[in-house]
Amino acid sequence: MTAGTNARIMPNFFKIVALSALLVLSSRPVIAIDQSTVAPAFDCWEPERTFKKCAATGADGRPRLTRSYLTRLRYDRDGLASVLLWDGIDPRKFQWFYVRRGVAPVPVESMDNGPDYFEDGLARSRVGGKIGYVDRKLNLVIPATYDGAYPFKDGVAVVCTACTYVSDSTASEGERGWYEGGQWGRIDRKGRVVSPFRPWEKGKPLEFD
Repeated sequence: MTAGTNARIMPNFFKIVALSALLVLSSRPVIAIDQSTVAPAFDCWEPERTFKKCAATGADGRPRLTRSYLTRLRYDRDGLASVLLWDGIDPRKFQWFYVRRGVAPVPVESMDNGPDYFEDGLARSRVGGKIGYVDRKLNLVIPATYDGAYPFKDGVAVVCTACTYVSDSTASEGERGWYEGGQWGRIDRKGRVVSPFRPWEKGKPLEFD
């Protein structure tokens, strides 16, 4: 090998070293960002067993179940499954969700220590602190605009605004509680008001025409 050949090889060698150093340096900020933006994790509860970190918050703020946990779910004839997620940091925070294949889990209210039932084909779903109703395809068919809501019965549901939930501390089984205060009315399955809203009166039963 001649001196001229060595002169051509050495600059190329230094170029490779310099490019490698630049690649290493440019990757460091990406690694730091990934480590600082780890999505909050959730645990999944099942009777007699809890699965750690079975879900994490997605880019849209809604939880996503891991693939390994999705394989455990049992879907009903409508293609629905339910799951209870616990906050990985604060176990006192928990939420029931309905799940469909290919659809992000949808939060629903609790009923008898389980997910809300589909009454007249609709279940209550809380979005942004308000309650609306989803159908079996998990579409929000009645917007979440109510502070309180009861399940549908015979095609209508009792709902309220500016009301507050009161938990029954004496109940030993099931999800027990009621709403007080605010304005009360009834809506149909299309979300249309069928009984005009009126003020809640303590000690008086709700009666609608």
